[in-house]
Amino acid sequence: MWSPTHREIDAPPYRLVINVQPKYRTRSPDEIEGYVARGIVTKLDGTAVYERYLEYQIFDGETFVDLESAIRDGEQRARDAIHTGFPR
Repeated sequence: MWSPTHREIDAPPYRLVINVQPKYRTRSPDEIEGYVARGIVTKLDGTAVYERYLEYQIFDGETFVDLESAIRDGEQRARDAIHTGFPR
């Protein structure tokens, strides 16, 4: 089932799994302020991403007003992590 808040992107030999969550206003918990993305980088073949780790976590990024911008941010940060050798 497709979800606008979840995206899996194959970037061989990696798979980027991006999830977006709403961020609610501090004083108004029913009102969405924007969206933040986090993600996981895995290998398509199931082997370790680096050293002995099977996945690399991408933590919350900036808050964006729309889902697509948040997804693009999560994807870019995952690709940056790959290119920089998975910083700790």
